[in-house]
Amino acid sequence: MKGYAVAALAAAAFLSGSPAYGQTKVTRPEVSEKACPLEVIEAPTRDKHKATAVVRKPPGKGPFPAVILLHAGMGRKELERGVDGAKQDALNSQQHTRFLAAGYVTVTALRRGSKRDPQAPDSMADCLAVVEAVKKMPAVDPKSVVIFGHSGGGSFALELAGETPLAAIAAGEPATVLFTGMLNKESRELDKMMEDPKPFYTPDLQKRTREKIAKINCPILICQGDQHPINKVNNEVFIPELKNADKKVEVITYAGQPHSFFFGSIATGDAGKKAFDDAHAFFKKHLPTQPSPLEESLFKQVPVGRK
Repeated sequence: MKGYAVAALAAAAFLSGSPAYGQTKVTRPEVSEKACPLEVIEAPTRDKHKATAVVRKPPGKGPFPAVILLHAGMGRKELERGVDGAKQDALNSQQHTRFLAAGYVTVTALRRGSKRDPQAPDSMADCLAVVEAVKKMPAVDPKSVVIFGHSGGGSFALELAGETPLAAIAAGEPATVLFTGMLNKESRELDKMMEDPKPFYTPDLQKRTREKIAKINCPILICQGDQHPINKVNNEVFIPELKNADKKVEVITYAGQPHSFFFGSIATGDAGKKAFDDAHAFFKKHLPTQPSPLEESLFKQVPVGRK
């Protein structure tokens, strides 16, 4: 399947945030819930709502670095799964448990989303409220908060980097059609936009994007496969904008990896583990408070997908 059909299929998976293929046989740490229990936090948003997140922290008082994990999509799917879904991610997701075992406070953030307007401020308000709440946690060094976001979550990671001080962010195939405003309530041609982005990147959107990029003050890691058309938007439009603005950006390409490999759900081979290793190494270069791995007695390696 080539051309339009591939773009249309990829666009559908991209908007839904859903995996398209089976999970590979890799392992992840299963961290004792007794040692690192689940905590649900609520944070007031600037638009007078409450944002919700599920937190796990290493044993002890800290201070620890914290990683806020933002999943794909524009918020609707994560909100529909609710707190129970976020708890399952905190307990069983590859990257969540890897970061916890590495010594980070892990934060699984829920966010609202609009079906009618991808540019609605709800999701961003929720993400920002969670970041602000995490920085106030007694166990967290507020100068050692990082974001690990994929697709729509990657776009929000970039947004957050311009709105609040962060140590660093790692964005997996960020959906920069959101950040740039190319995808909005008037958009009708997402597949064409990702296949040939430059005609959709109007002078008004260029100005808007450059103003937003100018506010980013932390280092950025972009992890991408070479299959999904969003990478064309990033390679031809967004990454050049970051570099032209002299932002600290590193790009790693994972050959053959489909969209969503960043969280490991449809990665082939050990690409999900490599994405974690690369992000962890990147974060450590910029964290004032370094993570300290959990004692081995607190976790064991189990096959990915085990509940």
